[in-house]
This record gives sequence, structure tokens and C-alpha cells, in this order.
Amino acid sequence: MANKMLRKVIDDLCSLPENELRTLVLRQMNEADILEQVIGSLPEAHIVFSPEHRIAYISRQVQHLLPSDRRGKMKVGLSASDIMIDADVKKFILSVFSGKEKPEAKDFAFGTGDNIRIERVSFTTLTLPDGRYTDVVVRDITDEIRKETRLRRSESLASMTTMAAGIAHEIKNPLAAMKIHLQLMRKALAKGPLDAEKADRYLSVLDEEIDHLNGIAVDFLFATRPMNIELKLGSVNDTVEDLLVFLAPEAEEKGIKIEKKLESFLPRVEIDDRYFRQCLLNIAENAFAAMPGGGVLTVSTYLDGDYEIVRVEDTGCGIDDEHLSKIFEPYFTTRASGTGLGLTVVYKVIKEHRGDILVSSEPGKGTAFTIKLPVPSTERKALEEKDGGNA
Repeated sequence: MANKMLRKVIDDLCSLPENELRTLVLRQMNEADILEQVIGSLPEAHIVFSPEHRIAYISRQVQHLLPSDRRGKMKVGLSASDIMIDADVKKFILSVFSGKEKPEAKDFAFGTGDNIRIERVSFTTLTLPDGRYTDVVVRDITDEIRKETRLRRSESLASMTTMAAGIAHEIKNPLAAMKIHLQLMRKALAKGPLDAEKADRYLSVLDEEIDHLNGIAVDFLFATRPMNIELKLGSVNDTVEDLLVFLAPEAEEKGIKIEKKLESFLPRVEIDDRYFRQCLLNIAENAFAAMPGGGVLTVSTYLDGDYEIVRVEDTGCGIDDEHLSKIFEPYFTTRASGTGLGLTVVYKVIKEHRGDILVSSEPGKGTAFTIKLPVPSTERKALEEKDGGNA
């Protein structure tokens, strides 16, 4: 790779002494060898394409990560259409170059005997003096996915244990009420036939408690069943704007003012718009319940390093310190009419988005939920290039 010094003297080669020219070339060769070894030690593979979509550089890891029948055909100078790699990966690269697909990361599964490898193909733009090059990066994420799966299973098992205890506690009251009224009905029948009014009173209670049990079961299934999360690059601001329009009539009716502080030109993040919207709705409904006499709901978005932040603040009654650490636990609620699963679902949705959620509160002053969503590397790179171009 030529440095600035080499470019500076290239137009005046004849005036350079032979020994200086030799030293300069040897230095560049040495730097190239160092870079080659550094790149060769990296776990991911790189195929760099020129502005004309021809291979300008290819790392040796490519032959190990991308299946091919004729690996020898992978060499500098080949066009993207002539590269001999897995057909699906090749089709994906060509579709990005043709503009049919956006340059977003995509995962591919490859079978090796009894093993399945998952590899992620992503794109990075390199701006050089003679044009824009494209670095196609191939990374084996098999172990990463396995670790995430094991962690998710462990968290799910721990959550199920807590939920089992919670649901056992929840169903005790309806079952006790049903048993009491069945005993009362039995005693009444022992004295003689029941008239329609008394029978209806007993049966109404039983019917109500059965509905209560059914509601508990439905909520439990919703909170525990696997979510069909489909992560796609999207705008958090668009989701927030849509939700605030939906909440506006309810907020006005309850005397709650909605303030939004959305940072413009945020990078896209991987979200499932349906689930993420439901997550924000659950938080907003909790905030409304905490402000029965009215108040202010503030929704903010901004960038914090490699994370995009969504912050939802209210001026409600707040949460006591003793309850703050329990709010995401199943069936924990301080509201008489709450199921205690709303924030459990919120926590689950954010974790499925590979994000994190934090809560802070001060009794009598309000509560703030802070959601952190990771910004994909491709979007961070695009943002850095944009900032560099504006500098």
C-alpha cells in the first residue's frame, strides 16, 4: 500500500538518487508484508473489489470460509461475476453491486459433515484516491450464535422458574374463590332446591373466576412462547413518531402532555417494528398509569457511541427502591389491575433485539426507561464516512 511520501515523489522519480528510491521501495514492501501478515492473522476473510468490481485484494482465509469447487480461480483481477465461491454468496454480492439489494449484512449456512457453519457477509466502502473500493468481509459467527442461544436458553429457564412460582401464586385466589362458592352452593342445595336468582349468583362467580384463570393462562403463554422476531434495518424515529400519534388522543383525555426530542439523521438499527412498537406502548401505558392526575411524557432518541438510545420519561409517582429491581420479574406489579407481565414482555423484546434496558426512578418525581440498541457495523461505517465528508 503506497503511503503519502511515495505518492508525493512518484511524479519526480528521475530526480531521486537510486539509493533513496531503493530504500523507499523496500520500506513500502516491508509495510505491505506487515499488513499482509496482520490481515492474514484476522479470523475474518476479505475480498476487496475495485470500482470496476474486479478483485483488487483477496485474503487467504477466503478459501477456508467460502466453499468453492475451483478455489484456484479466486485471484486478483477477476471480475465479481467470475469469482468461484458459493453460488448463493456470489449471487448476493452481484445483487448488491447491481443495486438490487442494499449492502446489508446477510448470514449464510454451510454444511460440513455433521456440522453447520454460519457465516456473515458484510460490506465496507473504502475511499481511495482512484475511487471507491468495496471490502466484502466474511466472518464465521457459528460460535457467537451458539453462545447467544445458550445464554438465551439459560435466561429462559430462569424466567420460567420465576414464572412458574408467579403463576402458582396467581391461580390460588381464583381457585380458592371457586371452591368457597361451590361449598356454599352445596350447602344451599342440601337445604332444598335453589331458586334461579341464587343459582345465577353462584354460577356468575364461578364464570368470572374461570375467565380470570383463562386470562392468566393467556398472558402466561404470550410471555413464554418464542417470539417470531424478524430483525430488519429500520428507523427508530419512525416507530416512535407512529406510536406518539396513536397515543395522542389518550394522552389528551388524561391531561398528559407528550414531548418528543428526536435526534435527526440517526443511523438505522435492526428492529422488528411490530414488537418494538408494542414494547414502547407497554412502557407508555405504565407511564400513563403513574400519572392519574396528568403530567408530562417525554420521549427522546439520540446516539451514544455504538448504541442508539430511546428514553421514555414520565413525571408520575415514581417507583420505590425496594420495587425497582423487581419490575421486570413476571407477575410483579404494584397496580391493582395489572397482570405483572407487561414489563416482562418489554424486557424479553429488548433482549431479542440484542439490546439492553435500564430504569431509574425517584418516588414522587417520575421514572425513566432507557433502551439501548446496538448500531450495526455497516451503519456505523456509513455514519463515520458521512461525518468525515462534512468535516
